[in-house]
Amino acid sequence: MQNNSQAFTRRAFGVISLSAVSAVALAACGQGSPSAPGSSASSASGSANLTKITLGVLPITDVAPIYLGQKQGIFAKHGLELDIQIAQGGAAILPAVTTGEYVIGYSNVVSLLIAQDKGLPIKVVHNGSSSTNKAGADVTEVAAKADKGIASPKDLVGKKIAVNALNNFADITIRNAVKKDGGDPTKLSFVEIPYPQMPAAIDRGDVDAAWTTEPFRTQILEAGGKIVASPMTDMAQNFDSAFFFTSQQSLTDKADVIAKFRAALDESFDYANANEAAFREIIQDYAKVTPELAKKVVMSKWNKKVNQDALKTLGAAAKEFGVISNEPNIAGLLAES
Repeated sequence: MQNNSQAFTRRAFGVISLSAVSAVALAACGQGSPSAPGSSASSASGSANLTKITLGVLPITDVAPIYLGQKQGIFAKHGLELDIQIAQGGAAILPAVTTGEYVIGYSNVVSLLIAQDKGLPIKVVHNGSSSTNKAGADVTEVAAKADKGIASPKDLVGKKIAVNALNNFADITIRNAVKKDGGDPTKLSFVEIPYPQMPAAIDRGDVDAAWTTEPFRTQILEAGGKIVASPMTDMAQNFDSAFFFTSQQSLTDKADVIAKFRAALDESFDYANANEAAFREIIQDYAKVTPELAKKVVMSKWNKKVNQDALKTLGAAAKEFGVISNEPNIAGLLAES
């Protein structure tokens, strides 16, 4: 049965786009973690009383609560030892979770909607990261040079826009923002460029605008760029951009472990939201963000509960713009809390 499952997973992932955050792992950021700069990090405890779980993440600022919770002993308090696996991208995390290699993974919301649309047995177990709700000061936004004549989302029509993955998170949210601003969302030109290459592509004029995330968003602004669209705030208030998820099998077989993970992550979210200095310090370690950039990047919000209304709005947009084929089953995607 496992071989059949793995074969199905490989076939399904042939048509799933890369995670909207996947390229960050190639960025700045380099690979690494606080305790094992190669490919993984583990809790320092190693106690036989702790249950070890493998967690697949990307080295981006959004997952700071995982590292802060580990450093503060929150996960150990809940009986867990984290084996943090640093993935090259979300497209590697999804199959690792569905085949049981990882107990829990982290991925952007659209990649999970696409996975569900293709029939992969995944379940969201906890919120991952959320919009700041501040247009012009969000973690992921569209930036352009001041001389491109782009003042608002509708001005993106007819322009060349860099996105990190086609037919995924960027496409949906940008088209939605353009439509809300009175522009034609069908007349947008997207070019796939890894996040780390976007500042240079903007500077050379290869593209007119870029859907970019931290720390590259701040790099573009410091080079004279400006924010021209805030697609996540246009989509919904308290919009959730990524989730922690598991497989249906792991949800059934490891229900007690999943419950402990949720409780520990709740506390870790509270700590991250209340300790900005700790956030800006730890991203220099696992995400390899320079001290200068760490002082300036926009800090995510971490809401413990999934905003189901916002998720339904996103799902409807994904269907409208052809990124998924079927009506999303939001209730089926979310594990009961």
